[in-house]
Amino acid sequence: MLINDINEIENNKNKGFLSILLGAYVVSIVLGLPLVFRDRYFDILVFKYYYYCFCTIVMILLLLLYFIVKKFKYRKSINYVKKIKESISKFTFLDRCIIIYWFIAFISTISSNYVYEAFWGNEGRFTGLFLITLYVLSYFCVSRFYIYKNWYLDLFLLGGAVVCLFGISDYFNMDILHFKVGMVPEQKDIFTSTIGNINTYTSYVGILTAISSVLFSKEERPIKRLFYYFCMVISFFAIIMGVSDNAYLSLMILFGFMPLYLFNKKIGVQRYLVIIASFFTVIQCISWINNAFSDSVVGIDSAFKIILGFKYLHLMLILLWSVILVWIFITKKKQTATKDLGNTIRFVWLGILGFGVIVMMYILYDCNIAGNDEKYSVVKNYLLINDDWGTNRGYIWRNAIESYNKLPFWNKLIGYGPETFGILLLKVTANNKYHQLFDSAHNEYLHTLITVGFLGLVTYISIIITFIKDCFKYKKNNHYIIAIAFGVICYITQATVNLSVPIVTPLLWLLMGIGSTKKVMYYN
Repeated sequence: MLINDINEIENNKNKGFLSILLGAYVVSIVLGLPLVFRDRYFDILVFKYYYYCFCTIVMILLLLLYFIVKKFKYRKSINYVKKIKESISKFTFLDRCIIIYWFIAFISTISSNYVYEAFWGNEGRFTGLFLITLYVLSYFCVSRFYIYKNWYLDLFLLGGAVVCLFGISDYFNMDILHFKVGMVPEQKDIFTSTIGNINTYTSYVGILTAISSVLFSKEERPIKRLFYYFCMVISFFAIIMGVSDNAYLSLMILFGFMPLYLFNKKIGVQRYLVIIASFFTVIQCISWINNAFSDSVVGIDSAFKIILGFKYLHLMLILLWSVILVWIFITKKKQTATKDLGNTIRFVWLGILGFGVIVMMYILYDCNIAGNDEKYSVVKNYLLINDDWGTNRGYIWRNAIESYNKLPFWNKLIGYGPETFGILLLKVTANNKYHQLFDSAHNEYLHTLITVGFLGLVTYISIIITFIKDCFKYKKNNHYIIAIAFGVICYITQATVNLSVPIVTPLLWLLMGIGSTKKVMYYN
């Protein structure tokens, strides 16, 4: 009996140490990584890369030290070989996909003509084998030893709100942090907050928007619901004022797929309408701000400008808010807000989404293949995919696909080497008409195809799909985990026109680790 009591005490101590270590690591990434900086924007990518590497390596070393000490202390009673075999036997499909992805990246690196560059990623945005290895180790450490608690995600949102507020202040050209002192004038508007490039910034804010929106839609406690609503509204302002077209991709996916999760109950429909009304209210407020402070703000020059030009928006919002308030009052009085609606409405919404996809495919065909682009004059620049499309993305995508097709079969399978995209494309894009150097495809999937090949791309997509499926299948009753899944969905959507950098991508791998943890505590 005494021996059992001693073992239980030791196990609790072990869990306590691991909880503190992994908890501190999670906080250092979700709160520290978005906020840390050294020399303003001049080395923001490099410094955040070093910061992430430092935090992850320290965490791994302390974890190893812990197990070494534990092995020394209990050298007669602990069979680590047996424990490792047991752990491997319990690997999930997601775990195996991640290991295969790392192995493909490893083979791609040692097979590359540029092994040093493929390992360190120094010819691109640092996503070489070394950083990929840290991502994978971070995932396994967090998913195995981290004890999830809700307040970690709240801290993530709180830190994100600070980042958003700095970004909003930059929209007013306040430059509170003096980051833009000494910058070339024409580049000042494409960098913001403590994140840097506006595309990276809106990718990060898109995750915040998704998580805060889902948590607001499911939270029952008034104070917490108010906190999530605040974070959501701040993120709406930030993602629009980030002035990046990438943002609307996240929002389209979020607003399009949330009803499939929420529309099984009346309260879910109500909360969704509140989210939509709040979003368009934010757009109306930004329109008023632009008119009142036209000489002081950056201004909107993106797809949101179309909505801002709708002169009856304020009348639509008055009507929408009136309907919402009346409906909430009626359902609250009759206490029917939590009534189960079944799956009918969700199936109807799924049909609407399917119809919308078909319409969009036809429009793209009509604009790009049938040659009727003049019919879409208002949004022609977004629909007509040519070399100039998406700030020259069309040009680099075309050249990337052509370069991939010329690769030997082996390189088609395992790639040219992690983060060697710029090396491969240097010759074919030299002296291009845009006078730019292209070290990234600005499409994470095309970039992955070139660098780690077809096998790497298939495995990477399998990782994402499996994680999202697991969240909705095994942890569907934990809306915090579902919120993480929506955050990942928004990230991978923007990734179609964005790039992987150690500013936001570490958060993706960390969120997947958190969402896959076996030790979930359902309290704050």
